[in-house]
Amino acid sequence: MGLAEREAQRTRRSVVASIIHADPAPAGKGRPKSEQETKQRISLAILPSLYENVRKLAYVERRSISALTAQLLEQYVQENQRKLDAYDRMERDP
Repeated sequence: MGLAEREAQRTRRSVVASIIHADPAPAGKGRPKSEQETKQRISLAILPSLYENVRKLAYVERRSISALTAQLLEQYVQENQRKLDAYDRMERDP
């Protein structure tokens, strides 16, 4: 048995080969597309002492720093809705 024959036999029997050569999954299978807004990754620069305190608070509340930060930002946006409305008016009426 030559090298080419052994290689052909190996690729026919391997799990990876069966996946690669398999027909694509029919439409409608798998996880449906989500209508939810996707999150955006950002980077913040804050004082180490502030970060440490936020990390401790997140730990005590059994939440991630990301979830805690998102909640605080949502609260800030709600408290400043008038400013956002003013911004929207400025954008519409240049």
